[in-house]
Amino acid sequence: MPARTTPRPRRAASTRPASRASRDLIFTAAAELFSARGFDGTGVDDIAHAARLNKAMLYYHFDSKLALYREIVRDMLRAVGARALHTADSPEPADARLVAFIAGLVRLSDERPWFPPLMLREIVEGAPRLDPDTLVLMKDVFMAFGRILGDGHRTGLFRPINPVLAYMSVLGPILLNAARERAAARPGRLDLPMFADVPHADLTAHMQHAALRLLSPEPTRA
Repeated sequence: MPARTTPRPRRAASTRPASRASRDLIFTAAAELFSARGFDGTGVDDIAHAARLNKAMLYYHFDSKLALYREIVRDMLRAVGARALHTADSPEPADARLVAFIAGLVRLSDERPWFPPLMLREIVEGAPRLDPDTLVLMKDVFMAFGRILGDGHRTGLFRPINPVLAYMSVLGPILLNAARERAAARPGRLDLPMFADVPHADLTAHMQHAALRLLSPEPTRA
């Protein structure tokens, strides 16, 4: 008679403070390393060392390095999506909602500074690690933005425009500025004009002004 094997217990999500703290340490360490080195340039050992934990703890919280990477991307996209949907549902005029949308993007990028360089690198590489569940979260953000554009067009506040081009015009400079700041942080570059410090309040105001000018109705020709 074959020996009876004891089934491996399923890992349950822990709510203990110590377990949550270790997850946060792994998440933050991985986010910073992925942002600086990319997915392929970051190993599990690197993450564990930066978090000051062992690899077993990483695998306790995440099934793999890829699962951890995707959770970091999804964390930002969930936050952006929630704020974008809230903004799109606002009763404010579309131009005010567009201003709020841009402010929200910059604010969330400040709260998760690893995200813009990480996402910029991922997009340049062709987004090979973004699975359907992650892409759905990206779609939610874009669709909320599209609703704002559509409402603005219907009410005469915005001219008709391809929403993909408008989205790139808003998102692109925010990602590029984050990459510029990353380059400026290297030693010996502070005196270069291209790498001069730009307060994010100025970035937000500039992007809001540029977006409103981009979308303003074209003047009627006589």
